[in-house]
Amino acid sequence: MSQINPLITTSEEQFIVGDSDFSYFEQRAYRLEGCAILFCRDGEAEVMVDQYQGRIGRNALMLLLPGAYLLFMDRSEDFRASYCTFSRDLFSEAAFRLDPVFFESVHRNPISNPPQQIVDGAQIWFQMAAYTYRDRQNLFRNTIIKNRLQNVLLEIYDKMQRFAIRQTRKFENTTRQMELFHRFAALVYEYCAQEREVAFYADKLCISTRYLSTIVRTVAHTSAKEFIDRAVMLEIRMMLRSTDLSVQEIAYRLKFPDQSYLGRFFKKHAGESPTEYRNAKRA
Repeated sequence: MSQINPLITTSEEQFIVGDSDFSYFEQRAYRLEGCAILFCRDGEAEVMVDQYQGRIGRNALMLLLPGAYLLFMDRSEDFRASYCTFSRDLFSEAAFRLDPVFFESVHRNPISNPPQQIVDGAQIWFQMAAYTYRDRQNLFRNTIIKNRLQNVLLEIYDKMQRFAIRQTRKFENTTRQMELFHRFAALVYEYCAQEREVAFYADKLCISTRYLSTIVRTVAHTSAKEFIDRAVMLEIRMMLRSTDLSVQEIAYRLKFPDQSYLGRFFKKHAGESPTEYRNAKRA
C-alpha cells in the first residue's frame, strides 16, 4: 500500500493536480481538509464517502467536499484516476456563490456517471488544470485555478439542476430549510465525537428538535438520531481501520461511558463487535 496521501495540500501548495491509484485509501478512512475532484481513467472501485457507498468506474466523476470521509473499500489492480485537490481556503473562495442545495445534493450523491459530452469536457478541464499546476512561475496561478474550480463547480451545479431527478417533497424545500440541513450535517461531523443527542444540534441551530427532525427526515430520508449515529459509526470505523487504538481508548476519545457501551452500540449498527470488524478488515 502506498504511504503517500495524494490529496494533501499545504500553505505553499494550495492545489495539486495528478494521477493516482489511490491505494493509500484502501481500507484506510481519511477526512479531507479541502476539496477534491476525481476523474476515473481505468478500473473500478467501491468507495465510501461519509454515509454514501457506491461504485466508481471508468469516466465517472467524484466530487469530495471539505470535511468528507473517504474510504476505498475495494479497488481493482488497474484503477487509476486523475485528481485535483484544493485547500479549504481556495474552495471557500470559489464556492461562495453556490446555494446550499448544491452542497446537500453533492453530499448525498458524490459520484456521477456523466454523458460523453461532459466526459469530454472533464478531460479538457483536467488538461487545463494540469497546465496551470505546472506553470509555477505564473504570478496569478492560484487565482487562475480558483476560477477554474469555480467554473467546474458551476458546471456541475448546472447539470445537477437540469438532469437530476427531482423527488417530490412533503413540503416546500426553501433555501432556509436546505441551509439548516447543510449546517446540521456540518455540525454533526464536527461534534459527533462528543455529542450524540438531537437536542444539542437543534440548540446550536436555534430551532426545535421536532423541526430539525422534520427537515432531516424530508431531506435525508432518515431520522436525525440515525444520521448522527451513522456519523459516529464512521468515526469508530475510521479509528478501527486506521489506528492501533484499543477499543477502550476509542470509547474514551468518543465519550462513551465505557468499552462495553461502545461495543453494544457498534454491534447494534454493524452486526458484529468492534474487534471482529477490525480483525476482518486486517485479515
